[in-house]
Amino acid sequence: MRESPSCQRGAALIMALLVVAFATTVAAAMMWRHDVWLRQVEGQRDLGQARWITTAAVDWARAVLAYDARTSSFDYATEPWGTKVPPTKVEEGEVAGAITDESSKWNLNNMVRSGQVSVSDMEVFARLLSALQLSPTLAAALGDWLDADSEAAPGGAEDEYYLRLSPPYRTAGQPLSDVDDLLRVRGFDAAVVERLRPYVTALPRYNAVNINTASAPVLAALLPQLSLTQVRQLMEQRDRVPLRNVGDLSMYLPGGAAPANATALDTRSSYFSVRVHARYKRAGTVTEALLERQPNDWPRILWQKYE
Repeated sequence: MRESPSCQRGAALIMALLVVAFATTVAAAMMWRHDVWLRQVEGQRDLGQARWITTAAVDWARAVLAYDARTSSFDYATEPWGTKVPPTKVEEGEVAGAITDESSKWNLNNMVRSGQVSVSDMEVFARLLSALQLSPTLAAALGDWLDADSEAAPGGAEDEYYLRLSPPYRTAGQPLSDVDDLLRVRGFDAAVVERLRPYVTALPRYNAVNINTASAPVLAALLPQLSLTQVRQLMEQRDRVPLRNVGDLSMYLPGGAAPANATALDTRSSYFSVRVHARYKRAGTVTEALLERQPNDWPRILWQKYE
């Protein structure tokens, strides 16, 4: 039997509608993919612009620190570099940031000199741990992690301990590059590291603590002859009138004596960290950089990372 012309026309119409629907679906999918691709390109462009803003902010921080080095012989927290920049509008975005004096913290790498543990510096770290209500035996573990020998100190750990872990690894035998490296050291879990983070740093060479910017726990660890109350009184005085040199510290010590570990103290800072938040249109980024300031030189960037 032959189909009637009307049935044939109906079938053709249905096929035409199916073809149109299919073409519309394909076109819509292509448009959607194009829109996604375009948004990705725009996002990458905006992120690139946001990073350029943070780079400019880090350079601005370097300029501020260079100017401060030329105009001041000692550092304290209320200088221009210590002013936090609140969220500030820039073209189609905003930027905010702050400079932190890393010399206000105790350098973990001070623990070892020429491959050997510095007993006096390990005692400083042990006192800092105690002030923060952490076990002072952690100082021995860090000393073994950093030193060049394979002999474990009481409370410490050398390769024999770490090679039994899963996965196994060896001690570093070299300076820390970041405070987070502590997480590989025996006894330093995430809670301990976060407790320590505001008070310690990891700098590439021995670095004295700036007594004008140091916190109470750090000063108490460096000045055991003072009680915590006396340390806080010292901080109140130095915040009003900064100390020009380490010798000025004698007026706050019993009997006007010179500090026993004067080489571990300073009123000048060499290391600063910069943290910048930036946003451009829909993209945002955070960068952190460690700067080393040297006399008569532009501060150099030791490392810079993005979050």
